[in-house]
Amino acid sequence: MMEVGKWPIFTLLSPQEMATIKKACVFGTSANEAIYITHSDEVFVFGLNCSNCLGTGDNQSTIVPKKLENLCGKRICSLSYGSGPHVILSTEDGEVYAWGHNGYSQLGNGTTNQGVTPIQISTNLLVKKITEVACGSHHSLALSSDGDVSSVFQLFRFLLLKMYFCLVNV
Repeated sequence: MMEVGKWPIFTLLSPQEMATIKKACVFGTSANEAIYITHSDEVFVFGLNCSNCLGTGDNQSTIVPKKLENLCGKRICSLSYGSGPHVILSTEDGEVYAWGHNGYSQLGNGTTNQGVTPIQISTNLLVKKITEVACGSHHSLALSSDGDVSSVFQLFRFLLLKMYFCLVNV
């Protein structure tokens, strides 16, 4: 298990805030952005806000954590960051949310418009229960409970491969 306090960006948080963290992901080209989930399933982001990858609805960087209200209480089980930059996550209920850069339609919303806040992905995924997600610079993938690996905007069947996910339990 990794201690998030070892990441320099988390030195911006108070010990009281650090004690509330259940899961976290540090991302960005210089590990200068972070998302964390508290024990009460609240979701917070902070750091540099390249291409709206914090999902706060604006393009402002912040050293003060901002709550992503529409994700609070969602019981996030998988989270990934693509260097586009964009973020994709899945919940225990199988829902998928994405935001950030979308120049290659990697958010799966049928457009190439940036996602300034987390939006639920519905294209080709509503009939699937998604258990894990992963993304690269220009793509996003979702693993369903029946073993299908799907692009979030086009449904493809692949061999199941071990993928790297950035979600850590603390």
